[in-house]
Amino acid sequence: MIEILDPDPDRTVSEAEYRRLLGYPRGRAPGDRAWQLAAWARSWYVAHGRPWLYLREVDVAVAPDELLLDGARFASERVRRYLHEAGAERAVLFAVSAGAECEDEARSLWEAARPDEYFFLEVLGSAMVEQLVAAATSRICTLAAAAGLRATPHFSPGYPGWDVAEQPRLLDLLVRGSGQPLPGRLEALSSGMLLPKKSQLGVLGLTRRPGAAAPAVPCAACSFSPCHFRRVPYRGEMGACAPGRSPFPRATGTSLAGPP
Repeated sequence: MIEILDPDPDRTVSEAEYRRLLGYPRGRAPGDRAWQLAAWARSWYVAHGRPWLYLREVDVAVAPDELLLDGARFASERVRRYLHEAGAERAVLFAVSAGAECEDEARSLWEAARPDEYFFLEVLGSAMVEQLVAAATSRICTLAAAAGLRATPHFSPGYPGWDVAEQPRLLDLLVRGSGQPLPGRLEALSSGMLLPKKSQLGVLGLTRRPGAAAPAVPCAACSFSPCHFRRVPYRGEMGACAPGRSPFPRATGTSLAGPP
């Protein structure tokens, strides 16, 4: 059974990913003021940020008319159909967060009429969440491969075909089966919004079928359009765990199931 709790993953966001989310075209260098703000945000986050990730393997039951994760029913027809077509035998739930500290500081900066610093720290928090999701996927792929399984692309409440209102149910399921408390505060409002907002929940299937594995670059499995932040073209939901290095750093930490 896969279970990983990492209370101290790498806080260093890649330069390319940070620039992408700041809105800079590829190959375009920020000006002096932007460099200073980006360096300040990075320095602050390394010193004060508290990112974390948690993931856990669960049972999955996919019937023609329902999807059960560890016995809990979820209403997404798209996720049910995808996991069924992928031949998912198990599933992995994950939760990641850039930490409440980043949002608290950004709010203080806005209230202090420092919008530039606010913006750069906000964007850094978003980049951190993307990095954590990529790190979680990388770990799941590695551990699943040892059992002859592949991890499918992840789905999260709020993605097309999955009502964000199911976010509280997914968080409750993840927390209820955890062997220990989450490393940081995480709350799902009745609307589906997460607090801290720089957080994400998701689920991946585990399958023995070839050609149904998670791509190294998440954009390849994301159909959202238009998107001004795309890294690579959409290639459909069925991706492949590409050989070689992922463009995201892999997080480090303690695995409850052994070394990742």
